[in-house]
Amino acid sequence: MFSRWYDAHRSTALSWLHDLHRHPETGFEEERTAAFVAARLGELGYAVTTGIGGTGVVGTLHGTAPTSGRTIAFRAELDALRMDEHAKVTYASQNAGRFHGCGHDGHMVTALTAAAYLAQSRDFSGTIRFIFQPAEELLTGARAMIADGLFDRFPCDEIYALHNSPDLPAGQVGVPSTAALASADDLNITIRANGAHGSMPHLGEDAITAAAHLITAVQQAATRVVDARAAGVISFGLMQGGTARNILPDMIRLEGTMRTNSPAVRDRLADLLHDAVRATELLFGVLIEVEVAKVAPVTLNNSDCAAAALAAATRTVGAARVVQNARSLMASEDFSELAALVPGAYFFIGQGGYAPHHPKFVFDPAIIPVGAAIFADLAKERTAAAPQPHAFT
Repeated sequence: MFSRWYDAHRSTALSWLHDLHRHPETGFEEERTAAFVAARLGELGYAVTTGIGGTGVVGTLHGTAPTSGRTIAFRAELDALRMDEHAKVTYASQNAGRFHGCGHDGHMVTALTAAAYLAQSRDFSGTIRFIFQPAEELLTGARAMIADGLFDRFPCDEIYALHNSPDLPAGQVGVPSTAALASADDLNITIRANGAHGSMPHLGEDAITAAAHLITAVQQAATRVVDARAAGVISFGLMQGGTARNILPDMIRLEGTMRTNSPAVRDRLADLLHDAVRATELLFGVLIEVEVAKVAPVTLNNSDCAAAALAAATRTVGAARVVQNARSLMASEDFSELAALVPGAYFFIGQGGYAPHHPKFVFDPAIIPVGAAIFADLAKERTAAAPQPHAFT
């Protein structure tokens, strides 16, 4: 039924995709994007609320038995990336330095397509909500919506989200059973020393050598304190300091990121980093300030919701194209903040081409009917499902 409906509405979905792609906006600046989404939801008959957590939008639609059925939510992201587009598409970004290089335009259209189908069919019993979140790329938009009373004002029993993925063959759907995406923590390290001339390092402390030792010590030790079957990575992307080739600087600044797929591994690596800092101080005589700033927790799928998403995907594309217990990614997402409060599941739909955040990335529009059909199936099945205790896995 959905596939026949989509065939008649494909051109509308593609026009939405092209419009959103041409006008990308970044985190908490998604004014036009939010207005576009709100207008489409309003035209479909949804009760629409805007300005949640800044530019967030929620659309609510009641089914055939709103008082006895459950409330199911679906989340999509509003924001684009701060980068230039180099993909050769006819609907390229018209905003310099802004690009939907992660596929959020396609995720919005997928959600809007599901919203359109459900508004027309009304073949669900409870209530559905479509949540359009700002600033996912900043990993702060979900928190802003929550702080603005998202789940107090718009309570729901379950929440679902999807993402395009080059990790799967095109057309396949992957549903992780537990961890779907990694936690994200910012690492900020300052190494202070008494500088010296490069020919007489014994008269001061060598902050550069201390930084090099710290980086390699953390990388090596991480492979020995974390279970090899778990996933955890620490990467440093910035090192600043020094003014001349023959002067040992008095300060080195390191910035990095830590990603894990387990809360226990997250805590263990943070402890390891602090231990390595103390050891480096003793060995090199420097003073080191370290900050592990928690950004987003691990995105953990609730077991019941993951099973529901798996069943919906199987009904939509067939068992042969569904990957059960799909491999988690080390990328991070603040859907984790939502799923920490409401049982939820996050799943992937495969596509070819460049990976997200590449300047030549192109969202595959074939994902739209697959994701929208899964959302529609979940709306029908889960609004009618028996209530479940909010137990997280």
